[in-house]
Amino acid sequence: MKSTTLLLEDHQHMLRALNVLESMALLAERGQLPDESDVKELLEFLDGFGDRTHQGREENILFPALLRDREQKNYPELSSLIFEHNRQRSLIDGLQDAMLTRTNKDFVYCANRLVQVLRQHIQEEEKTLFPLVDSTFSRDDDACVAEDMKTQDKAWLDKNFPRLLRQLDNLTAKYSMKTPRRTA
Repeated sequence: MKSTTLLLEDHQHMLRALNVLESMALLAERGQLPDESDVKELLEFLDGFGDRTHQGREENILFPALLRDREQKNYPELSSLIFEHNRQRSLIDGLQDAMLTRTNKDFVYCANRLVQVLRQHIQEEEKTLFPLVDSTFSRDDDACVAEDMKTQDKAWLDKNFPRLLRQLDNLTAKYSMKTPRRTA
């Protein structure tokens, strides 16, 4: 398996979560703050799977592997991606704060910004990071990195991912029925 194949699978889950968040934001824009337990489950997915698993795979395994060269030629691109990860973490913190204070305006702002930032980030990774991986790693190196990524935090993932995915499935069904998509 290629490391980018694993990341693409992660991206599909993340995009589903963003669709739910976008629907929640649309409800909030209409004056109805989403159910607190639903937001909590979605944030648990974004934090647990999105940050801990997906970004953990990148920051703890993939990026260090890409920085093994002496010239550190990939450093600027990888630093930029880590900066984006930190911005996403800040927006998730903002969503948590908005739910604690029940501040509709802050929830809408943070939700919409996170949707925008994370979708752009995913596109940027697929456009920039994936070709970088393909041009840097041999087939064997990539297979080793992919295997390391699959086993990174495996015990936590085995214990939590099935539940998080069920919650995401339920939220997807609930919020795709509640809110029509925005028209461009």
